[in-house]
Amino acid sequence: MAITAKVGAIIFIWLTAFVIFNEYVIYYASIWTCSFPQVVDTSENDIVRAMILTDPHLLGEKRGALIDRLRREWQMERSFQTAVSLLNPDVVFILGDIMDEGQDASQEDFDFALERYHRIFRRPESESPPVFVVAGNHDIGFHYHMTATNVERFEKVFTAPSVQVFSLKNIPFVLLNSVGLEKDGCPVCSAMESRIREAGLQLRQCGPELTEDTCLKQPLADTNPVLLQHYPLYRSSDILCKGDDLAPDVMNQGEFRESWEVLSKEATELVLSHFRPRVAFSGHTHHGCNIMHHLGTPYPTEEQTIASFSWRNKNNPNFVMLTISSKDYSFDKCYLPQETSVLLCYILAVLAPLLYLLWPYIVRRWRPQTSYNLKDQTFWTQYDRLDWKSRKGT
Repeated sequence: MAITAKVGAIIFIWLTAFVIFNEYVIYYASIWTCSFPQVVDTSENDIVRAMILTDPHLLGEKRGALIDRLRREWQMERSFQTAVSLLNPDVVFILGDIMDEGQDASQEDFDFALERYHRIFRRPESESPPVFVVAGNHDIGFHYHMTATNVERFEKVFTAPSVQVFSLKNIPFVLLNSVGLEKDGCPVCSAMESRIREAGLQLRQCGPELTEDTCLKQPLADTNPVLLQHYPLYRSSDILCKGDDLAPDVMNQGEFRESWEVLSKEATELVLSHFRPRVAFSGHTHHGCNIMHHLGTPYPTEEQTIASFSWRNKNNPNFVMLTISSKDYSFDKCYLPQETSVLLCYILAVLAPLLYLLWPYIVRRWRPQTSYNLKDQTFWTQYDRLDWKSRKGT
């Protein structure tokens, strides 16, 4: 099967075009359709547009093969870089599980993962847009595995204290290390509770004449904050969730374990009563869920659990685009290319030139042939060359 230079050049151009499309263009094609939602009756100067993603799970040496790591990291790098360039958010939030093996990583492995993180989530300019990070269980360990050393290392490298309260355009944001919300008296947990109480009082700006309990009953001095953390707030399961990227087989999922898949009821009440968030965002489960909470406050709180940003955890990963002002908020999801769609494109790209090259042989083998039988003086047609030889010998 000789391939001429012209045919070889055509095949090379064909395959190169598919590679460029699958590795670059497809991300622009997907994210080009996304846009930040609108909010009503608000000046442009009072609006914050935030890009929120979660669970990148940068693989380490133990759990991921090299090809797996390179493939997933390229997908996240192209997704993030394309989204930032097209959508131009004011701020980016990453809700934990940046690393897959951070809880067990040596300093050398941790530094290697950190280097890849800075490459994947680099920004066009060093400070634009700012990126805020919270810790996940794969970064510092589940509660039983969490150590002060891991927590301090993560907080120092990512400038991510266990409780962060800050404002952008007079809109308050609260970022929590939800892994430390076990409420069992461990050193990290006790420090977390103390900081949460201090932050709750800070948001209300109470005077010294009020006790803590009295202050917590007061309305917040400013608009209610946005809550961002890794663990979802307590829910018994995903059965009541809404959305188009829910976990598969939700009805047979079973109940969630407190402090494992979700925060405990007690920790959820603590967070909601102290911060009274307008809206909360979380990750951890790798699947989407929109739900309303009523624990710890007379006012319902909407929570959006965000699906993983990585193909390794979700075939159709996505991130959230939040538009928020002092009066209103709205958010939407932006879906990234599906891994199965990209693989299918590559399969078609390879099969098409193969079929082109083999087509003459296929046609020659199955071309109908008409023969004249001298014995009974009739014409008959055969399609199989082997069958024709066997009949000829009878």
